[in-house]
Amino acid sequence: MVEAEVLKKKKKKSYLLIAREFDNVEIGETLASEDSFVVGRTIEVSLAQLTNDPKMQNVKVKFKVKEIKEGTGYAELSSYSMIPTYIRRIVRPGREKIDDSFELTTKDNIKIRVKPLLITKAETQNSVLSSLIKKTRELLNDYCKKNDYNQFLFSLISHNIHKELRETLKKIYPLSVVEIRLMEKL
Repeated sequence: MVEAEVLKKKKKKSYLLIAREFDNVEIGETLASEDSFVVGRTIEVSLAQLTNDPKMQNVKVKFKVKEIKEGTGYAELSSYSMIPTYIRRIVRPGREKIDDSFELTTKDNIKIRVKPLLITKAETQNSVLSSLIKKTRELLNDYCKKNDYNQFLFSLISHNIHKELRETLKKIYPLSVVEIRLMEKL
């Protein structure tokens, strides 16, 4: 007779998840039977919840748990993205939408992918669109070379980098929207 193997289930416990970049604010909870199962998990939160700013409700930030200490998971920001419905809402007929995607390296050698979104106030010639793309890449590359990853995140969340881009790019062509549609850590 073959004996039936008895599977024992471990009791799961709750882990509190903390965001390091936002002064250790609580971002959620998760269940797991062991600490090692929590490391590497991701959680997505609206930026409006973290900053208490309702204007940021169109941005989602994704965190990845890096370490566990005393039943608490410490997560760091891995991506920043705008929700697709917001992007569809701001793009209007008779305007040009400029999307781009490129990789950058910050001062502390962290590689990131950045996808800026520019929307012009009217239809535009391709040569102007090309110069806007070129200048955007140049500005973001220079900014990353001067600042480390945490400074870049702070500028992104506080919209300082958006303001700098708008001020420089409006000299080339008037823009109605200057946003970073996506930023992810590679």
